[in-house]
Amino acid sequence: MLFRSRIDGQAVQAGDRIVAIASSGVHSNGFSLVRRILASQGVAPDTRLAPAQAPLIERLLTPTTLYGALVRRLRQAGTPLHGMAHITGGGLPENLPRALPDGLHGAIDPRSWERPDLFRWLQEAGEVPEEDLWNTFNLGVGFCLVLPAAAVDDALAICTAEGLPAWDLGEVVAGAAPAGRPLAGLPY
Repeated sequence: MLFRSRIDGQAVQAGDRIVAIASSGVHSNGFSLVRRILASQGVAPDTRLAPAQAPLIERLLTPTTLYGALVRRLRQAGTPLHGMAHITGGGLPENLPRALPDGLHGAIDPRSWERPDLFRWLQEAGEVPEEDLWNTFNLGVGFCLVLPAAAVDDALAICTAEGLPAWDLGEVVAGAAPAGRPLAGLPY
């Protein structure tokens, strides 16, 4: 099926919702910081985050989730996608605003998901300040969809059917983001 409309963010409007899709891990971002933390902690190859979990090295090297098939499935279902953002190096603060046109900003709820234990470990072991953590890692959010509020439930159901945990992360708001911040709701 050929899709005739581009998803370039120009359809984004105030009141749209931001849906987050879970990452599978660090997604190849921030590895300079990861290596520094591992070296400073003298981490052994068999180190585990918790006794019942896979070795830390496996968690760090989990392949990046690819979201193309999900986007294709959403489009085939007729889900109106106004914008999208792959959350790579720079985290939510750098990547999500690029999916929004001028005059709008994202307001996220950092309590809408539980930060994966891998990122908690990296923060504690490396004594990484909260702001640096947000501006380096995806913190468990691998991809964002921007869509009308009426489409959120259908999008979440499709994500679930595709085996990808997803949740309502926040909304698009008119006006500039709070002074000195790329998104409203950041906890730093």
